[in-house]
Amino acid sequence: MAIIKIKKINIQNLRNVRQGEIVLAVNFETFLQANVVGLYGQNGSGKTTIVDAFSLLKTLLSGWLAEVKLPSQKKRLILAGEQTASMDVEFLVQNQFGTFFVNYYVELQEDQQRLYTTLERLTYRENTKGKRSKILVAVTERDVQIRQSKLDDLSEQARIQLLVIQQLARKQYMSFLFHKDIKTLLQERLSELEMQLLQNIAVDFSRDLHVVNTQNIAPLFEERMMPFSIHLEKTRGLIPYDLNGPALLPEDAFYALCEVIEQSNQVLSAIIPGLTIKINIITKQMMDSGEQGIRFEFLSQRGEQELPLRTESEGILKIISILSVLIAVYNNPNACVVIDELDSGVFEYLLGELLTVIDEDGKGQLIFTSHNLRVLEVLAIKNLWFTTTNEHHRYMQLKGIKEVNNARDVYLRAIQLGGQEEEIYKETKTFKIKRAFRKAGVQHD
Repeated sequence: MAIIKIKKINIQNLRNVRQGEIVLAVNFETFLQANVVGLYGQNGSGKTTIVDAFSLLKTLLSGWLAEVKLPSQKKRLILAGEQTASMDVEFLVQNQFGTFFVNYYVELQEDQQRLYTTLERLTYRENTKGKRSKILVAVTERDVQIRQSKLDDLSEQARIQLLVIQQLARKQYMSFLFHKDIKTLLQERLSELEMQLLQNIAVDFSRDLHVVNTQNIAPLFEERMMPFSIHLEKTRGLIPYDLNGPALLPEDAFYALCEVIEQSNQVLSAIIPGLTIKINIITKQMMDSGEQGIRFEFLSQRGEQELPLRTESEGILKIISILSVLIAVYNNPNACVVIDELDSGVFEYLLGELLTVIDEDGKGQLIFTSHNLRVLEVLAIKNLWFTTTNEHHRYMQLKGIKEVNNARDVYLRAIQLGGQEEEIYKETKTFKIKRAFRKAGVQHD
């Protein structure tokens, strides 16, 4: 089985980040150990931008198997005043042929509707001293390169096919490099090793990458739709469950949720003592789509008491909704889970316990943003990143920390006194806040 890990992500001109890079503490010697990485900083400083970058990556890679469009222009993902944004991602890959560094670089622009790609490049380098990077595929708006061959070096038939796929990818707002229609052409021109590396990123990594973005799931919760993030052997993705009353789902989605509940119950009672989830099937019925559906309701069970799941707190609902992917991070070295505002609604001590367990004995990668400083007391400093006020150097790690130091204390001291390479907090003045409250009250009371 191949194992793929994220090593580094560099973004430019994305949302409010002109330039920022995060490097994970992973190498081929620690491949089966978990990476639990926390990102901290004040509101609006670029934490969620990292989550958006992973969401973009997921969308681009998904084109290998399905038609998934890049985000709408309404999301305004490109930094104001800039024409392009870019992302450079480095992977570590271990497969049947050996160990490799793989880099994916993409540049994006936007038209009146959506983002689209203007440049993509996938390169790899063997994990052997002295080896150089080799191009697998590279594409600009004017040329396409497969290994060392450019458009002019290819047959007329191949040129026409590539240009058609390039135009199709642009029209569909998808990646060209990971477009499903390019597979046959690449299989004819890449070696078995090179094709395997491409599959490792486009299929293996993409399948096990889960992005839980607050911007996407918050509206669901507001509408009382609970989004279950799912990582099962045969099912990946997100299935919404209607909290308002008995839900109706197609049979395959229902049975996938049943499997998630069975899986989650094994952990749930350990982290929330006494709580399990029960499935109450009401009836089978035909759906408007013509599919056979099942009407059911989830019940929270504590001892003899059973109540609809919707009666549980927001924090418990959030834990339940992401428990399947957290279990995956603990057990699956390929699982890469990115969660925005992991601490939202979750009791801070429980949050610390969960992260400690995954960090000590897990196998996958968990990258999250948070405001809760409890985590700074349980994670190693090498796994903590902080936003800065410098848009050209948006992410950094704290310097001058010894093993005996508490990262929480060092962070708070850096906010108050500075002393780091970059300013990490745009200072607010208490007296100005008081004056602003007073002035606003006088004018509008």
